[in-house]
Amino acid sequence: MGEPTARQLLDLERAGERLVAVGASGLVVLSDDGGDSWRQVEVPVSATLTAVHFPSARRGWAVGHAGVIIASDDGGETWTLQFDGRRANAALLAWATQQRETYEADLAAAEEAGADAAEIDDLAYLAEEAVYLQEDAQLAVDTGPADPFLGVYFLDEQRGMAVGAYGMVYRTENGGQDWRIHVSEIDNLDRFHLYALAQDAGGALYLSGEAGLLYRSTDEGVTFERFFDVYDGSLFGLLPYGEGMLVYGLRGNLFTTDATGSAWRRLDSGNRNSLYGGTRLDNGDLLLVGAGGRILSLGADGSAQLLQHPSRSTFSSALQGPDGRIWLVGMDGLARFDEAKEVGEND
Repeated sequence: MGEPTARQLLDLERAGERLVAVGASGLVVLSDDGGDSWRQVEVPVSATLTAVHFPSARRGWAVGHAGVIIASDDGGETWTLQFDGRRANAALLAWATQQRETYEADLAAAEEAGADAAEIDDLAYLAEEAVYLQEDAQLAVDTGPADPFLGVYFLDEQRGMAVGAYGMVYRTENGGQDWRIHVSEIDNLDRFHLYALAQDAGGALYLSGEAGLLYRSTDEGVTFERFFDVYDGSLFGLLPYGEGMLVYGLRGNLFTTDATGSAWRRLDSGNRNSLYGGTRLDNGDLLLVGAGGRILSLGADGSAQLLQHPSRSTFSSALQGPDGRIWLVGMDGLARFDEAKEVGEND
């Protein structure tokens, strides 16, 4: 199999002074010397892990394919399984059944009361969609877990959310002892994929996804306001930027908002490669990574610099270690940021 850090890695996080990376086939690797050496640890799953988050030095969570959520309370040294796709499918079926019953009852009541045609049409549409959702949920229960979680974020050691494919949203308020379905609070009737969560300097929680999905919560993830008409393509990630937030995604598209979250503006960095991950550096600058080894550095002052990694590998995450060095992870495993060069005229 070779070195574990040469295998596909999808996310990278700090647990205090320790670096923790996760990836293909349940791979979790740790470094206690700033990235000079790495060791693989055992986990209770073999599914690919897509995202990891440590709200403190000791407590962290990783999520991935087949709806798995694993947790660590010793800085990533050992892990336990908290949730999986079978439980996710059962929760979705119960919720979908309740939704169908509610919409069908509302439709019957509206028809009996002689409601206007527009209201009846709207309720009929919702009832029909609920039938399809219930059928999809039953199929998922019958065929077994398949859908992946794609993002995880914890406000503290107790309260967190995991999001993923086909609109999956689960929330915990007790450190993962219970994960509860949370889709009713998010406007995503078409069940587009949800990719990432991040908090701004003021504590507002943002959520991004497929087809331009973009939301903001000012009550710590209980409810979410949806932003429309920012962009119609996939928005793969979010990073706090100044006092506000930056969202990035397909074809290098970037959008920012201030601390109020009231309006979004597009940034043109000159990069057209899709951006899949990134990190905020100690000095407030942002580093974004993506397809073909392209790296975008965004200064806290609004400046932009485009770089190219010689591997031309597609990267999905980046992180600055405790000693200031920056590491990248992606399709070909671990890489050093300092190998990247500024893009020239022929690149």
